[in-house]
Amino acid sequence: MYKHLLHATLLGGMLGSMTPVLAQTPSIMPDIQLPAVPGPVLRPENSSSSTMQLINGASGVENLFIHSWDGPVTSVNGLPEYHSGIAWRVTDVNGSTINEDFIYIKHAKDIDAVIYEDGGAYFVLAAYYLDVSDPTLRGHYYDIYKFDASGLSPVSNLNLLTLSPNFGRINVDATVYGLAITWCVPGTGIYVKAGDLAGANFGPDVLLPNTSTRVDPDICIRRGGGGSGTGLDLQIAFLENSLTQFFEYRVPFYDVLSGSSAGFTQEMAGSSPGPKFCPPRIDCPDKWGGEQRWAIALAGYEYNSSTNVATEWVYAIVKNEDWPGVPPLFTYPTMVDLSYVTYTTSWFQPPNPVIAYNNQQNEITVGWMTKQQTAVIPGTNSVKYVAKDVKDDGAAMPAVIPGSYNMISNAPCDVMPVLAFSGQDLHSNFDGLHVAFSEYVPYAPFYNIKYKDRKWGLSTFKGAAKMEVTQNLQVSPNPFNNTLSFVATGEGNYTISLTSLEGRVVYNHKEMLTAGQRFQVNTPGLAAGTYMMHIVSPENKINKMEQLVKF
Repeated sequence: MYKHLLHATLLGGMLGSMTPVLAQTPSIMPDIQLPAVPGPVLRPENSSSSTMQLINGASGVENLFIHSWDGPVTSVNGLPEYHSGIAWRVTDVNGSTINEDFIYIKHAKDIDAVIYEDGGAYFVLAAYYLDVSDPTLRGHYYDIYKFDASGLSPVSNLNLLTLSPNFGRINVDATVYGLAITWCVPGTGIYVKAGDLAGANFGPDVLLPNTSTRVDPDICIRRGGGGSGTGLDLQIAFLENSLTQFFEYRVPFYDVLSGSSAGFTQEMAGSSPGPKFCPPRIDCPDKWGGEQRWAIALAGYEYNSSTNVATEWVYAIVKNEDWPGVPPLFTYPTMVDLSYVTYTTSWFQPPNPVIAYNNQQNEITVGWMTKQQTAVIPGTNSVKYVAKDVKDDGAAMPAVIPGSYNMISNAPCDVMPVLAFSGQDLHSNFDGLHVAFSEYVPYAPFYNIKYKDRKWGLSTFKGAAKMEVTQNLQVSPNPFNNTLSFVATGEGNYTISLTSLEGRVVYNHKEMLTAGQRFQVNTPGLAAGTYMMHIVSPENKINKMEQLVKF
């Protein structure tokens, strides 16, 4: 067992002396809207609530995307109704939409969901807090859904984990080795539960000892050496309820599956002299045969409401026992400083970082939210989504990859901001990082959930995405001077945007068009250069990206 404390000199001294660096690299990958859901949609409490996987579908190899949301309370016959749920979309390997829809999970809060395969069929494990008025039912539950050509169908619903009068966060993980759930019952402690993929056969609920004052747990299933020496551990990160201490523990997967916490062992602890920690997010390589590997995204923050001064720290804590280091320091995880910045703002958004390994297990991407000004979006304190990459190949100390401080999206969001990374790197068989986030729109409810996928191996979010090419929809002329136009191929909502190669959105418009109607974009004030036009119409399954030149 070892401990590595984050002393006041680390948080207040070393990080306080760092030179703030602005995100320099814009994104020109398109922001694609997830399936539309009737009525207002709230951001999920859970930052890991979006994922995707390659599946063998009716048309061959397909992409299956899922994203959960927390719904608002509405009134039906004078009684409150909750409208949370999971949106899903299936596309072909080129990104063309095959089908999409959503399901409601009423009264659910903090839904986390993962996709897994069992016997050639595909399932979704969704875990959540059931926020009902009846105290005898309020608590943590999980559902299992089967996916087929018709969508998500329930296999088992409202499987009780534990009753809890108060909300506590819940998270799940799935790999080729099994399923895992962790959740917090405030005042009681942190629970874990492990299951076999076959039939989602879960073992008993396991209350981890001495965790009655711990909150905000996250979990990943780790395969490899080190740790308990059993070859398969659950790695768990959580906070003290003061939000000024964080912890990382391990417990053998098969101990938990049998109902035991005997191997529950602390591996790391950290403390803050005052700044609060955001909920930690932990990830492990999905398939790994070397020594112990895991990484945590952690952020600290302070906000003075009297002076409107905000300070935020973001770092990756990387454990890689395949890097020998200098004894005895090789046993400690490496603290990789990602960001330190101080700025003024009328209201503060915690960074809430997320993390994912790549499919080669040699790089880590950390994303977070910030209200700092960036080189791409200067002069505004709106919430922005940014990311950095960390090299972790076992040959040297983990470190930031130069030039990898990127904008995930160039569009800010001050209404319900949220950022989610899929933590399934090799388990999903998908060659890339799946990212979901909310984005401002100038109509109610004033935000949409968008997603994009960055292929592994790309250093930024500027890579060309595989988009549906709609041959019947032609944009002309190209090159153009003062106007651009196209004819709508079908009735529906159309979103049209123009983005410069530097990632700056220079035109964005949404309009209902009828079939055969010509839509014109007037561009007399636009500077000469090369632009990307993005046209989306969900009703007509149009998701067109085209490069245009203005002379």
